[in-house]
Amino acid sequence: MIDLHAHLFFDELLGQAGACGPRIEDTPAGCSLVTGGMSWPLASRSALTVSPGERVHDLDQAGIDLQIVTMSPLWLFHHAPAEIAVPFATRANDLLGQWCEKTDGRTRPLVQLPTQDPEAAAAELHRGVGELGALGGFIGSDARPHLDSTDLDPIYSACEQLDVPLFIHSAMPGLDGPPGDPRLDRWIGHAVLGYPLEDTVAVSSFLLGDVLDRHPDLDVCFSHGGGAIPLLWGRLTAFAQTARSPVDSETLHHHLHRLWFDQHLHFDAGVRLLREVANPAHLVFGSNFGGWDAEHGHSHPDHALVTNARRLLRL
Repeated sequence: MIDLHAHLFFDELLGQAGACGPRIEDTPAGCSLVTGGMSWPLASRSALTVSPGERVHDLDQAGIDLQIVTMSPLWLFHHAPAEIAVPFATRANDLLGQWCEKTDGRTRPLVQLPTQDPEAAAAELHRGVGELGALGGFIGSDARPHLDSTDLDPIYSACEQLDVPLFIHSAMPGLDGPPGDPRLDRWIGHAVLGYPLEDTVAVSSFLLGDVLDRHPDLDVCFSHGGGAIPLLWGRLTAFAQTARSPVDSETLHHHLHRLWFDQHLHFDAGVRLLREVANPAHLVFGSNFGGWDAEHGHSHPDHALVTNARRLLRL
């Protein structure tokens, strides 16, 4: 199996993002990882970094042959000043590349792109692919309010020039940018419910905007099955038939079939709906290794997902 959705933290990056930290703080319940305005509970103060050997052991146990790894979306820092975000991404990508080199080919990185400076982000993608063994780029859903924004074109064009995919993961508000909906402050709601909401809005920019028309060779993969897009597909199709829609139904369907999605949904019925609505040749397996809801096992490997992943990753 090829896993397209996995994350890492590195202790070496603590304190490297200015006022955003990140840092570990003691709490009455134990300790928390504090990143900007967000505090995430930790089981202990043990190292955040997972050793390459430990990850390879876990991959063996999970039946995963190759895992594509990124930094945690909690550390994307798309709202921080460029003078912080650019060197942070550079250091993070160096650590990713070095870590993957120690896994005997079992992992490959997607490099973090500092979208505050699209030209610097494009240059970092070139460096990552050329020097660090990266198979593509990684950004968050909050890279811009609307991801079809033309000022992200240098990043999208770099992906086309290098013939590599871009993985877009939902972002958690309030880290280094505007606070999120306070109704989600309980029960890690910004992850459980907020992430799929962010996925949904991010995908809509590609469905209703013209970014895929401007970049005909761009391959973009979204996390968590694209959020609620499969469930809302009928509603989106109905909207495309109205005068208010920027695209017609045919274009909407064409855009959807251009996009890629991981199947990290925890719900067989959700996966079936995703397969019915999206392009089944553009679906891949994702475990969220390193995340709160990691799926470490896959008892019934789907060889079609492996074929899809190889095509997406140009393997």
